[in-house]
Amino acid sequence: MSDISVVIPTKDRLRYLQKALPMFLEYEQVGEVIIVVDGCGDGTLEYVKDAAVRDERIIYTDNIVNRGLPYSRNRGIELAKFPYVFTGEDDLELVGDFFGTLLSHMQETGADVISGRNIFKFETESATEAIGRTAGITGDAVNSRAISVHTGIAVSGDQEQLLLPAPMLCSIDVFRKIQFDDSYRGNAWREESDFQLSAHSLGYKLVYCPHAIGFNVMIENDRGGVHASGEMKRLICIVRNNWRFIRKHQALIAREFDAGNHFLYITKFTVKRATAEILVPRLIRTKRILLAALHGN
Repeated sequence: MSDISVVIPTKDRLRYLQKALPMFLEYEQVGEVIIVVDGCGDGTLEYVKDAAVRDERIIYTDNIVNRGLPYSRNRGIELAKFPYVFTGEDDLELVGDFFGTLLSHMQETGADVISGRNIFKFETESATEAIGRTAGITGDAVNSRAISVHTGIAVSGDQEQLLLPAPMLCSIDVFRKIQFDDSYRGNAWREESDFQLSAHSLGYKLVYCPHAIGFNVMIENDRGGVHASGEMKRLICIVRNNWRFIRKHQALIAREFDAGNHFLYITKFTVKRATAEILVPRLIRTKRILLAALHGN
């Protein structure tokens, strides 16, 4: 029985979307896949138009210009016609009976919002290798100091959490009631956490289900999706979005997390993100250039 509308915003990731779209359609629980073309210039719109002609389960809309993830997700949810919506991604790979597992565990746990185990997988890595690499992650699924979630952690069973991995399954009514806050800019960051804390504040139950496994591909030299902006612009948006998130949910964060002084948290966060978004990639590129020079390439 088809119960799920999958919503996929996409920005210049055609070669990954070409793999993800048919994969989602293989699941019997999926009644439609809604592609939100978010200002693409790589042939995505033409591909989706052609795919929609061949399969009526494929729905698409074109933002014309880049409007970002929150706007695109809301737009896709507006078009959805099935009782549940899954916030899919254009580089997502799912394992086994993913949707059957999420739906059954949603019913068993009484969850209003549920997410599976979401492992970040290298392009050259197999699913088995990625699962093995993340099997040793220990500690709590939610890091209360960083206000973050270990998306690929292998906990022993379903558990209620304040934060979940981004690909979420939820009833269409809850998604439409809360919506994604489209004031988070720059193809966003924190928009999922914002939605989840908003859902918690309204009394909805959020559950992490490690039995349903999916993978996000870690794309080398990614220039699409959330990486469409330049390094500095993306960093500024991430820090600004995080500050908005902290201020918006400051009472709940003070009560449920251990982040300490918010100004000090933002300072530490900015340094870490600058290292991850700018310093490390530049060091990697410099190393490759030097190695190429040494080998005469």
